[in-house]
Amino acid sequence: MTSGGNVILVLLAVLLINASAFASPRQSSSSISAGYLYAKEQKKIDGSRGGIKLTDMIADMAAVGAGAVAGAISRYQIGNIATRIIAEDKRLSGLTGWHTAAINIFGSFILGSLAGTPTLDASTTKPDAKGISPRMRLMAGVGFCGSFTTFSTFSVDIVGMLNSGKFVRAITYATANNVGGIAAAFAGFNMAKRMIKK
Repeated sequence: MTSGGNVILVLLAVLLINASAFASPRQSSSSISAGYLYAKEQKKIDGSRGGIKLTDMIADMAAVGAGAVAGAISRYQIGNIATRIIAEDKRLSGLTGWHTAAINIFGSFILGSLAGTPTLDASTTKPDAKGISPRMRLMAGVGFCGSFTTFSTFSVDIVGMLNSGKFVRAITYATANNVGGIAAAFAGFNMAKRMIKK
């Protein structure tokens, strides 16, 4: 079978696995997924008893995919620009890799802002209602932020610094990522809450 055929089989398997997971309204709290949360929102909106419809599931996956593409391309481009600027100015050589920390911190701010923003449902008829739809939350949170931020690159950067004997830099980098990310998420959450109250 060609590689294209293998990709199609994998996509079909993912679709079937997701369809069976979303179709069941009985799920333990430990297995809550983005699709299940969306199904819960839909149940509140239209009173439906079952899980999420196949068309809604496909739309959810398309939204997550679109967000993921935008997030991955954004991270790639920021990395390219930062690497080029650092390569052109030797005085900035100490900043190599720090763009990953900046991306993670900014992504944490975005996700914190999303967490602080209420979810709108279809029954909301107020023209001045503030919030985002469940699908937009999936696109921006799971899709964009999920691919924009990167724990794996951060981890590999730390390992590289430790292997090079740059222990102070590794500790500083880890602290900046973790403390900066949490602080940014906290700031984003509170900013969104304040903006919604206005």
